[in-house]
Amino acid sequence: MISLRATRPEDIPALSSLFAQRFGHPLSAEEWAWKYRQLPGESRSLVAVETSGRVLAHAGALRLPARWRGGEAGIWQLVDFAGSADRRGLRPALVELGRLLLADLPGDGDVPLIFGFPSERHFRLGQRVFDYHPLATVEPLGGALPGAPAPAAARIEAGDFCAAWAEAAWERCAPLGVRRSTAFLNWRYHSRPGRYYRVYRLPGGGGEGLAVFAFVGDEAWAAELWLPPAGEWYPSMLAVAVDLRGAGLRTWRFWPPYGPHSGLLASLGLQPAGESRFVGCRGRAGGPDPSAAADGFYFAMGDYDLV
Repeated sequence: MISLRATRPEDIPALSSLFAQRFGHPLSAEEWAWKYRQLPGESRSLVAVETSGRVLAHAGALRLPARWRGGEAGIWQLVDFAGSADRRGLRPALVELGRLLLADLPGDGDVPLIFGFPSERHFRLGQRVFDYHPLATVEPLGGALPGAPAPAAARIEAGDFCAAWAEAAWERCAPLGVRRSTAFLNWRYHSRPGRYYRVYRLPGGGGEGLAVFAFVGDEAWAAELWLPPAGEWYPSMLAVAVDLRGAGLRTWRFWPPYGPHSGLLASLGLQPAGESRFVGCRGRAGGPDPSAAADGFYFAMGDYDLV
């Protein structure tokens, strides 16, 4: 017998074993609570469980505030789809659990699509049974941290907490996508267990910019990079590189930034990193093609929840 239901705290040890099997890392009770109970929005975490207590599959979704055409709405993101490698439970459990999770998503008042970052295998499954559509392929950029000294005028501020200025930097960029509110930024980067992020407040002449880097080994990953169109950002980014080098990091990695700043990354020596991240989406049942509906939707590296 298999039951499909909401995740309970007592499921976490078995769920952690499933994560270790499928993703290569366990899931702590603290991280599950952070993602599904402490976010500035709504969440769903569902499991398929045998009577023995073994977790055969997990399906999760987060609903976060977003800017969309015509105003504000909630947007759903699919996360943590995982099924046991045991063929007894992989296909039926994950399929039935996914159908339960997605039955009423997105809701009438939501952005009319769900997005996520499925593996190639899960995307193929999603196309067959969940009506997944391709949305985009992200080509990350990477390179060594520049060795040049920072210009004296580039007086950045570094810390591990966001205040109202950070949300204002995102607002000046005016993208469509998950709202980078102060509450979201501090939930995502200050409260997350087990990973350190450094927040940078950048002067640029056209209003302040925001950058957030995840420390991953000796590499810095640009989870957030919001630079208003007006302004000169090269000196500030050199100052960030100096600070990251001082923290012991050697290389950095970016997703293509929002706005007219691809030339900035090229001037910093960034080149294609030789890998890609796939973005998929799903619309309302019987609705229009969600890939077309998502035109103009932007996702930062921080939307990819493994960062």
